[in-house]
Amino acid sequence: MERQPGWWRRASVLVSLAAALVAAGLTWWVVTEGGPTPQPVAGAGGSGTLASQPGEGAAAPGATAPAGPTASAEPTAPVAPTASAEPGRSAQPSEPSEPSEPAEQAEPADGAGAGGQARAMNEVLARSNASHSGLTEAIVATSQCRRSGLDRIVDITAGRRDQLAAARGLAVDALPDGAALRKSLVAALDASFDADAAFLSWARRHVAGGCSGPVAEDRDYRRGLARSEDARKAKARFADAWRTVAKAHDLPEWRADQI
Repeated sequence: MERQPGWWRRASVLVSLAAALVAAGLTWWVVTEGGPTPQPVAGAGGSGTLASQPGEGAAAPGATAPAGPTASAEPTAPVAPTASAEPGRSAQPSEPSEPSEPAEQAEPADGAGAGGQARAMNEVLARSNASHSGLTEAIVATSQCRRSGLDRIVDITAGRRDQLAAARGLAVDALPDGAALRKSLVAALDASFDADAAFLSWARRHVAGGCSGPVAEDRDYRRGLARSEDARKAKARFADAWRTVAKAHDLPEWRADQI
């Protein structure tokens, strides 16, 4: 018979020994370098023994020992952990929207801001200036018995009535001492309207009577002069108060003799 090599005899002895241990109810372990840590499990007869979980380098009980060392498998590259989302929020938050440009502040309408209220009052003053500048010429033309003078006084009186109504309806809550300023303007325009109405009464009677009789002695003409003086004083008081508002909002500084 051919003589077997020494390593073969040693392997046979190990196999025989392993078979004997398994038959005796024990567990045979082969733990290779880098193998998993044995975990206790229930063995034969209910006794606690150690068992390794299947893994790299572990042999099942009862298996024949390998003839030589085997190469360990290439370790698997670890998987990079994924970022967990905060509770109640998505893992990928949406891009924040850019803040919208604030809407350009519109100039407040009349009654809503000081600038708009000042301009509305200035419009009334501009119309009053147009009426004032034409009255003297209209009176002269009427005294000369020209119909155009009477027609002009009619238009001026109607304009004063509209200006007075507009002044009374002005919003002034945003203006400094707005209520007092409006009251002063209403007083001035009210006196001017009374004066124009008195001159109109004189002009109609004067033209209807053939332009005869003294003008200066007419009761309506004299009343027109008196109310014109009242209007002049009221306009002077208003002009002083208006100057501050006009400077603040870059508006004309109307004088008393221009209103």
